[in-house]
Amino acid sequence: MQRLHVIQISDPHLTARGHAPAHHQQIDPWVKLTTIINDIRQLPYRPDLIVFTGDLVHDGAAEDYQRFHEVVHTMKRTFDCHVRVILGNHDNREAFYTGYLPADPGPYYANRMRIGNNDFYFLDSKVANYEAGWLAPGQLQWLGKHLRQAPTKRAFLFLHHPLDGPTMQTMHYAILQNTPALLSALRGHNVGGVFTGHVHYPTSYVIGDHVLNVVAGSAAYDINCRDPHEHLVRESSCYQIITIDHGQVGVVTRTLLQRPAVIDAIQVGSTRFLSKKPAGY
Repeated sequence: MQRLHVIQISDPHLTARGHAPAHHQQIDPWVKLTTIINDIRQLPYRPDLIVFTGDLVHDGAAEDYQRFHEVVHTMKRTFDCHVRVILGNHDNREAFYTGYLPADPGPYYANRMRIGNNDFYFLDSKVANYEAGWLAPGQLQWLGKHLRQAPTKRAFLFLHHPLDGPTMQTMHYAILQNTPALLSALRGHNVGGVFTGHVHYPTSYVIGDHVLNVVAGSAAYDINCRDPHEHLVRESSCYQIITIDHGQVGVVTRTLLQRPAVIDAIQVGSTRFLSKKPAGY
């Protein structure tokens, strides 16, 4: 089996036209993304896959997603590799569908691709008007069907919202709300790992049937969630490199910017799981 290098870029929060960068950032997120792309150029190998795991444009319009699509097209041409994107809670689904996609895919944007003996699934955990995420029953059925049809393939999942785990105990209000349903769909299958973002700090843990979960830091800014009720925002930028080699998985975080000054604070009330969920979930 060939060695694969997968680049994960999470939470770039690209600035919409006419808006200021989110959380008082002094360096525009478009510039930070350009710096990441230039750093990827310096790697001693060519990536096989680049994945953007949500919060692509911060409350953007269709024209902003058109601009982002041009960047993605350039990355495909520059690195001669696949590039996949998924939605986060700060993305505007309608604007993304209009500005980025050739056609409306329906209520959620999920797809998969195969490289060698590895199947990559790109899931849509965004639900309108919620910070937290869910995976719709139909999407879980779609995932389960394809996992059953490819029992010899190693499955890797990408979505925006982290699954529940030991380092997510104070983040229940913001993460994937139906983690047990996803773990049930994965049970008994050959899963190489689940890769997410959203919380703006890197962490990893093993849950379920020994499923590796890796949460990426943000391309735009980090959030210190040590105090569960006051989260501190700092200017930063990072991405991660996932290496897959003969069934083994390794992850390296590349930090390109880290400033110590706090630029914003987010106040959090209850940290519990949400009691209200969207219709149909």
